[in-house]
Amino acid sequence: MAIYLGSTLISSNPTGTGALYLGSLNICDAYLENTQVFDNCNQPNTSVVLTVVNAIQPTTGTNLVGDLDGATKSGQPGTSFTAFNTSVFLDQYYSFNPGSPTFSGEVGGTFPATGSITRTTTVGGTTSYNPPPSTGTYTLNVTDNVGTGISYQINGSNPQTGTIGSSSYSWTITITLAQDYIVGTAISVNGGTSIPSGTYGQGQSFTSQAITGTISQTTDTINATISGSIAPAEFQYSYTLTNQVANSTATKTVTNLTNGATYSASSNLITGTPGSTWDMKGEATPNTNYVWSGGTQPASANQTVSATMPQNSNGSTTITLTGTTAYSNPATSISLGQVGYCSNEACIDPGSSTTWWYQGSLQGATLWANSSLTGANPAPGYYSTGGGTTLEYSGGVSSTNNSCYSSTTYIALGDGGNSVTACNDPLNDYFYVTGSTNPQSMNGVWDNQDACTGAGADFYSDGNSWNQTNSSGLVINFGTC
Repeated sequence: MAIYLGSTLISSNPTGTGALYLGSLNICDAYLENTQVFDNCNQPNTSVVLTVVNAIQPTTGTNLVGDLDGATKSGQPGTSFTAFNTSVFLDQYYSFNPGSPTFSGEVGGTFPATGSITRTTTVGGTTSYNPPPSTGTYTLNVTDNVGTGISYQINGSNPQTGTIGSSSYSWTITITLAQDYIVGTAISVNGGTSIPSGTYGQGQSFTSQAITGTISQTTDTINATISGSIAPAEFQYSYTLTNQVANSTATKTVTNLTNGATYSASSNLITGTPGSTWDMKGEATPNTNYVWSGGTQPASANQTVSATMPQNSNGSTTITLTGTTAYSNPATSISLGQVGYCSNEACIDPGSSTTWWYQGSLQGATLWANSSLTGANPAPGYYSTGGGTTLEYSGGVSSTNNSCYSSTTYIALGDGGNSVTACNDPLNDYFYVTGSTNPQSMNGVWDNQDACTGAGADFYSDGNSWNQTNSSGLVINFGTC
């Protein structure tokens, strides 16, 4: 059912025109009993969502404006909506080629009964970039990863300025290797031309491959890296000291080492870089009891030589010391007892003493009758020096520190082939003993008073204790009976 004014249909949702009012109040709907005859009430809005596709080539310098992707329009279902409107704005110096831009899909329509629908606008065309001529300035930045031992020079003005898009920049780098350096890892610029590993430098230089490119923007920094490794060259210098001065001791010293040079006394080697210097000294000093002939050390016995490490190799030098020494030790006196045929006899019966003279060490010295080291020499034999020692003089050479016994005791002892028979033997036999009368404390058992001849290998006892002697009469074992 519907309501008409004449033949005109009064507005009813979704079709029809006109409206019903009660005074100023808009009538939304009307019923005849249970039948709705008029409906002009609002329904929930529906929507249209825009999708924008930018197909402009290239997209650089392109800016979309107006209705953009995701723009939405809403309204009552069935009512009309106008077309979305998307435009294009270009950056400076960009322009569309003829026939551009194009827009497709920009049409209107009606809102759907429910939900939302999509409309797609595609923007097409081509652009070009035509800036006016302008300049750009490029700067070369060099990083040196080699360190000490090289210097470099940039060949070509730095920075360089030219027209953007048409001008080029170009530099080369000249690298100079320091004096006396050796290349470890090859030296290169950005991996290009290099000084090979092992090359020995004496101010050697090389120029890198050109670092080139086109100026394409107003400013830029071009980086170049010098890489590789070098180290100072090191060589060895040997220092030999030859001492031709008799009766002297030579000393060797190395001082004033420069440029990292080091000296090893154990190996007699100086290690350093080419051009390093030092002072080497050799000096002879007379041994004990010797002096320089003439009283003055000759220059040839005290020499200092300055040396320099060669530029390309190892080196060596020898210092030879020469000069003459003279014996200067004064004569020394010693008092000796009378001669004995064994050390003990000399101690037991030293007799009157006699003064003898010698020079230097007593051990191995020749003894003389006077301080002028002339006259007679002692007869061969043993001489008491006092203090329980003797000097043996034989073949004109003395030897000291021979121990001796200063006295003997004559006692009765039992003897036998073992300790038991000795302990049981009557004390009928008499012997000379040294050290003690107790068998356990004796030094030896002797056949004579001068203790020169041992009683031989046997067992001896005083009835309470016993000892055992070797073939020389010296006690080697003891015990109690």
